[in-house]
Amino acid sequence: MSGNPAKRAMFVLAVPALLAGCTAVIDRASFFPQLEPPPQAVLQPPPGYRMMEAMLDLPGLGRVHAVRLDNPASETVIIYHGGNGSFVAAQSRGAAALAATTGADLILYDYPGRGGTDVPGTIEAAIATGPALLAAFRREGWIGRGPLFAYGFSFGGSQAAAMARDGAGFDGLILEGTASDIAAVGRNFVPWIARPFVRIRLDPALARFDYFGYAVSARAPILLISSRDDRVVRPRNMRAFAAQLRAQGRTVDLVEIPGGHGSAIGEAQGRAAIGAFIARLSRR
Repeated sequence: MSGNPAKRAMFVLAVPALLAGCTAVIDRASFFPQLEPPPQAVLQPPPGYRMMEAMLDLPGLGRVHAVRLDNPASETVIIYHGGNGSFVAAQSRGAAALAATTGADLILYDYPGRGGTDVPGTIEAAIATGPALLAAFRREGWIGRGPLFAYGFSFGGSQAAAMARDGAGFDGLILEGTASDIAAVGRNFVPWIARPFVRIRLDPALARFDYFGYAVSARAPILLISSRDDRVVRPRNMRAFAAQLRAQGRTVDLVEIPGGHGSAIGEAQGRAAIGAFIARLSRR
């Protein structure tokens, strides 16, 4: 549910700096979505769905632009967290595919600087936004007593985990093309010829955002979807992520599908895995 793969990259490192040697630092500018021109598109609800749009106030943080796509026949809710190239306005095709696959209500929202969202793009705000936004969705009545899932793609995987942390009541997490080892993902952007000469260092400020700890503390089953030709978050990154989560006692299904970064909704195997995961956990 995103655009150009180059714009969807979870973390972007400057190649000239890497080729200069020594150390490349992954900092806030690498982690947060970069501002891009808004798409020339308008979100269209999937067939049979009703669309509600709101600017939600998060006290002490700002406002977030969010949309609810409601299937009157469903009590299941999926909150979708896009990659760093995502805009709600451009999600019509992906939302339609996810709706056809699951039949669930969908909630989409825009990151800072997009669609009117004015929450600051800081580590502190990113840590606080997930629980505050979840509370706002509940206040609006967009989340009821039915099954609740978080779907995070690429950068959005970290945001999904941050929202679901501390046993926030999610029945499952779907994490596509994403991994919590930021440095390992960063190394994927280093040209092979330069790898012996380059070290990847994580800015300590960024380390406060505990993606892995959030996923563990969510205490929900996790579906990891890895695309075999993904050059942004490679299958080995996701296999390592799965092993680390299982070592902490989490229930993890890892599915490898054809395609590149962000291919899950476009591939029959990806849709089948998502549909089966939602259906199984919705019956609990």
